[in-house]
Parts: sequence; structure tokens; C-alpha cells
Amino acid sequence: MTSKLKTDVLETVSGSGTIALTNQLSGMTSASLPAGSVINTYHQQLGTNDITTTSSSFVATGLSITLTPVSSSSKFYISYSHAPHQNTSGYNYFGQHYLYRDSTQTLIGGGHRQDAGSGWMTNTSTVTGVDSPATASAITYTVKMNSGNGNQGYFHIGSHLDGNDAIGTNVFFTIMEIAG
Repeated sequence: MTSKLKTDVLETVSGSGTIALTNQLSGMTSASLPAGSVINTYHQQLGTNDITTTSSSFVATGLSITLTPVSSSSKFYISYSHAPHQNTSGYNYFGQHYLYRDSTQTLIGGGHRQDAGSGWMTNTSTVTGVDSPATASAITYTVKMNSGNGNQGYFHIGSHLDGNDAIGTNVFFTIMEIAG
């Protein structure tokens, strides 16, 4: 059984005013949502992929999302995880990772360091931040890494064997577009 309620006006509880309903929801689009609303969500998850480099130049990690903002006033809440690891047989390791918007490095990122020693070290961490690209044109967000000190830098995605134990870490890359 289908029911239908038709009314022109609703009165407030106090009776001091009315609430107009004519066409309040027709024509609602993601661009017309109030500021702070989540407009779109983009997500990428990777299994196994180790990136290593001794270069000071930044290299892609495999985490990459291309999107087109709904509005030039949109902001993007960005989150990615990773598990930097290194086999520290007598070396000091240092790696940096940053989020790039197209070819521009943002301030979203971090680094990891392991002093000389022996054995594997794996730390899973999550990086978050907000970017305001001020464009409605297509953009690509990419996580890149380098070796900050010329020794081997690692960006670990997936699982590896640590002695007899398998360490598994899938990484994620999530971007939420927020109405500005």
C-alpha cells in the first residue's frame, strides 16, 4: 500500500512560523551541498609492492588516484598508510614519502629512520592531511618516496617474511572531497 502526504506549509512547533516545502529537494546536486559535506570518496588498496631507492629524487610508490573536483572550492581530506621497513645490516636508513598533486609536492607526508643494526624492522603508519587545490580540472594525487640520506630507502606495501613469520600489510589510499 502506498501512502502520500501532500501539504503546502508546515507550522513550527511553537506556532511562530512556517516551513515552506515547495521544491526544497528538487534539483539537489553534489555542488549544492552545504560546506563541510562529503561530496565524493576515492579509494585505492594495494597488496604487495616494495619500492626501494637510494636516490634523492622522488619515485612513485604505486599509490595514485586521478579525480576531477566538483568545485574549485572543494577541499580534499587525504589519508594513506604504508609500512616502511629495512634490513639494517650495518647501515643507517632514512626514507621520506610525500603526497604530490600532479607534479607539485604537498606538505602531506613524513619520513622514517632506522639506525645501524641487524634484522628487519617494519612499522605501519598512516599519514593524513587536507589539500585545497583550488581547481575544477582533473588532478592526480600520487604518493612518492626517496632516500633521504643516499642509503637504501624502503616503502613497503604487502607482506614479507621476517624470520619464519609472515608480516602482512595492505596499504590504502583514501581521498574524500569536502564541499567548500
